Amino acid sequence: MAARPAHLPTVRAVAHAVARSTPELAIDLVIAVDEACSTLIAKARGQAVLRCRFHRDGDSVRFRAEVSSSAVTVPDHRSLYWRVVSAVTDTVTTWVDGDGLLHVELRCRA
Repeated sequence: MAARPAHLPTVRAVAHAVARSTPELAIDLVIAVDEACSTLIAKARGQAVLRCRFHRDGDSVRFRAEVSSSAVTVPDHRSLYWRVVSAVTDTVTTWVDGDGLLHVELRCRA
């Protein structure tokens, strides 16, 4: 989907649907996915596409997202984004690859 704030409700809805059988997991996942995607969208190039993937594995969900970005560094680990996402996930990783894609991967467990 286009990396636009207007698409955040769709990503939130998918996150909730993936984790809906576990209410606590659903709440944490929606918060983390919203923050991660908001950050990627803010750093996206003009007509970039936001790619998101969810993988449910028992009582946990892994989420990966990427966007074409001119950012050469990952979000600051002292930022509000990092603090929020770290507080509601079990793991979170961000990186920029050699193709100019900014990636986020996180895992939430019930």
